[in-house]
Amino acid sequence: MVSVSSALVTDTQTPFMNKKTLPLLAALICMASLSKAQYIEDAMRFSQTELGSTARFKAIGNASTSLGGDLSSITGNPAGLGFFNTSDAGFSLNYSNNNNNSKYYGTSSSAQAEKFNFDQAGIVFNMPNRHNAYRQSGWLNFNIGIGYAKTNDFTSTIHFEGENNNSSYTNFLTEATDPVFEDWGVNSWLLEVDPSDHYYTSASESLTNDQKNNDKRTGSQYQTNFSFGANYNNQFYVGASVGITGFSYRSERRFDEFGDTKSASEFLAINPGSNFLKPENAGLLSAPYTLSLTSSQKTNGTGFNGTVGMIYRPDNMFQIGFSATSPTWYVVTDDYNMYFDSWIDPTDGTETAEYHPNEEVYYEEYNLRTPYRLNAGVSAKFEDGLISADIEYVDYTSMRVTTNSPANDSQSADIVSSEYKGAANFRVGGEYRLTPAFLLRAGFNYQGNPYQHITSTKQTVSGGLGYRISNIYVDLTYLNSRQDLTYTPYQSTTFPADPATVKNSRDNIFLTLGLKF
Repeated sequence: MVSVSSALVTDTQTPFMNKKTLPLLAALICMASLSKAQYIEDAMRFSQTELGSTARFKAIGNASTSLGGDLSSITGNPAGLGFFNTSDAGFSLNYSNNNNNSKYYGTSSSAQAEKFNFDQAGIVFNMPNRHNAYRQSGWLNFNIGIGYAKTNDFTSTIHFEGENNNSSYTNFLTEATDPVFEDWGVNSWLLEVDPSDHYYTSASESLTNDQKNNDKRTGSQYQTNFSFGANYNNQFYVGASVGITGFSYRSERRFDEFGDTKSASEFLAINPGSNFLKPENAGLLSAPYTLSLTSSQKTNGTGFNGTVGMIYRPDNMFQIGFSATSPTWYVVTDDYNMYFDSWIDPTDGTETAEYHPNEEVYYEEYNLRTPYRLNAGVSAKFEDGLISADIEYVDYTSMRVTTNSPANDSQSADIVSSEYKGAANFRVGGEYRLTPAFLLRAGFNYQGNPYQHITSTKQTVSGGLGYRISNIYVDLTYLNSRQDLTYTPYQSTTFPADPATVKNSRDNIFLTLGLKF
């Protein structure tokens, strides 16, 4: 096996083999733009968090804005801490099974990723106001909570493959303006320049390209809260919290394409001077080729936010809650690597023509501001249970990315305002006491569409059991969420590839153990 430069005979050295500068553009989903597309995609990824909560509140769909007395109030509505009359400590474990069923050009594929991890922990210190303890009026307690919770799980594997009869990755290379992609195409001989000085692809016009894509993602988002809640007259509850947040995201992606180069007649029709038409390169006509693109992304961030909340009890049955969470301000570091490899196997038995350029490395530090969140909820308590409902508003147009390039930041802000919108999320759930020790729960969670021009929603159903004995409690919850996604391996204006359709289903089992003291 030999390199392309020694295996193929050309007239002159390509002008694109000059020294390159480190590009600000690379690839994420469509391998087209890291400085804008990746920032915006990552801003969305790290903005769509879930409520970190116990198995009990997850079972009722996280419809908990107007509820209290649960460790979830530490990272949720801190006003709920005012409901504690004793101190409380507990932790939660989580088993997750993420399934992606994909279809790409009629071929079905599936991928699964499993994970078992520590999900949540918290402690509440009950501090009653001794002066008002007997008359049960005025400020009755001032409780403090410290808690940790996972707010996002990135573990997922997306795999799809199929025979693309519309386009080739080389079509994307003909349109790319970044010199890195131009170098890849020209130096691998998968691109040539026609007499009009325009790029054209060496791939056959029959467009029978077998393509495979595998994207493995890992990591999580988490938050530690220091919270305070107070109870006034068993009727009005207030609270506030400060959250220290962080995330660690990893993505390993590989895209492969298997096709054939053009025939002699196809090259003659476009460029009679093509290097493929030289007698010494005859074995490269109608020859099978393989190209492989591999990328690796490592993104870490730390930040902070704040939450204030209140709950009002007009009577012994109803409760009304409200909470507001500030944007989270993150400092983000991003490492991104790309590798490109290609092989052309001559039909005359000569050595394989290979091209393996150096790794492209990208590193950036930037600031990210996620959207603010507003939650409102109402609940009704009965003798043997409760019903609760929430609505949440998240303004995704308030996302901001700040780098050392004001021009890029302005363009990113324009993309956010033109492509995203505010979204409303709905949550509803209930709890019923079967016996003094056993409780039954169920819930539903609907996550609204944050996009202006495409539809993307997520639905979650949940159910669970609770067990109480003395000062010990055990809660078990099953949760299933479903979401339809589309995944485009690359983008070409002239020869667009159809996106893969992905049906995502995630199953979770949560277990919470706690002790009141």
